[in-house]
Amino acid sequence: MKRFALSRKGIGAVPLIVALVVVLAGAFLLYRSRQSGPVATNTAPGPSGLRTAPPFSLPDMNGNIYSSAQLAGKPTVINFFATWCPPCKAEIPGFVEVYNMHRSKGFELVGISLDTDTRKNLAGFLMSNKIGYRVLFGNLATTRAYGGVSSIPTTFFVGKDGEIKNVHVGYIDKDAFDKEVMKLL
Repeated sequence: MKRFALSRKGIGAVPLIVALVVVLAGAFLLYRSRQSGPVATNTAPGPSGLRTAPPFSLPDMNGNIYSSAQLAGKPTVINFFATWCPPCKAEIPGFVEVYNMHRSKGFELVGISLDTDTRKNLAGFLMSNKIGYRVLFGNLATTRAYGGVSSIPTTFFVGKDGEIKNVHVGYIDKDAFDKEVMKLL
């Protein structure tokens, strides 16, 4: 009576295929649930209601810790980027120009670098792009706090009251960036 014994060839093909389909479906659902979040292109607060800019304390290139509390009461833009990201690189000259135009009005621009393997390139990247605004090293906790930043560049426009006024996912040109900054001033 070998009714319940496996064949010499192991598990049959049908149960193996069914198990594989179940595993892949579960992985797909898990992936999709992690991809959705409160970040949406050109919208005010995200679908989950993220309204107030989450606090953070992150290191700069010199290891100094910068706290978002230092931004209180200031119109601020927080840009998640990476040095290897083509749209991130393309929007930086416009960011530099707009920052230089408005910083005397109290405007703050903070770049949060999501570089991991390319962190050593950041100093040269900042110099070659003449970036004069603050750039910090981001981490997983910060991207999660901001709604699971899953695409870069992602830019948050934060009012003097600390509320997120707009979120832009993807490249933003200088004129559109300046218009959004002007709304914060």
